[in-house]
Amino acid sequence: MAVDEIDVVLQPVGRTPGVLEPPLAKYQPQFVVLFTSEQKYADMAIEHIEHSWKKHVHRTPEVIVKIVEDPWTADTVDRYMYAFDEAVKELENRESNKNKNINWHVGTAGGTNPMAIASALSAFTHRFSVFYSLDSAHNPKKDTKDLAIEIDLFTNLGPGFKALQKVRAMKIMKFIAKNGPVRTDAIIKHLQGTKQNESAGRKPLREACLIVEDENGWVATNLARSLLAMMDYEEE
Repeated sequence: MAVDEIDVVLQPVGRTPGVLEPPLAKYQPQFVVLFTSEQKYADMAIEHIEHSWKKHVHRTPEVIVKIVEDPWTADTVDRYMYAFDEAVKELENRESNKNKNINWHVGTAGGTNPMAIASALSAFTHRFSVFYSLDSAHNPKKDTKDLAIEIDLFTNLGPGFKALQKVRAMKIMKFIAKNGPVRTDAIIKHLQGTKQNESAGRKPLREACLIVEDENGWVATNLARSLLAMMDYEEE
């Protein structure tokens, strides 16, 4: 990791702090943000970081605790997302973090189900990468760091959003989403352009995993549909 980069793990935790060990080993974070309903759960995780999990880190990360009380009510998701935004702003505004690239890693295992949902939604909103921690008891042959499984849909969210900012790429994306599967010649006709023009517009969509090609032509991926829904696009 470069000196001008920082890794941050944002993790919901409850009675099973073990969900934090895999991302600790994989990302070697300087900061860990714990979202929990009770301080005692955070204290237990911190004890593991300072003792039994110390072997995973080059230096002990700073831990920030955000308490989300009653994590099973109708407004849990909203309150969790508020705490999440608060933590992000706090770290971004730190003087020591200024002018540094922050790599955000968001966990979706741990705490209650509403907390996991809120964690995923928060990552989606900020376009942060997302991981899920596998249970070591059911994966005895895996190294600890390999138990943190990155979810590609979220990893490609940022590049996908960026790709759709291009007018030509968005025009192609809308056409494929509405009519797919479609072949290249149909896209060229829709653009009223050349093969080179179509290829240049389609390339960022393919590289961002927004479209894939099957035997019948190009189709939109679930990531593309999610982004289009979020951007509230109008079909052409």
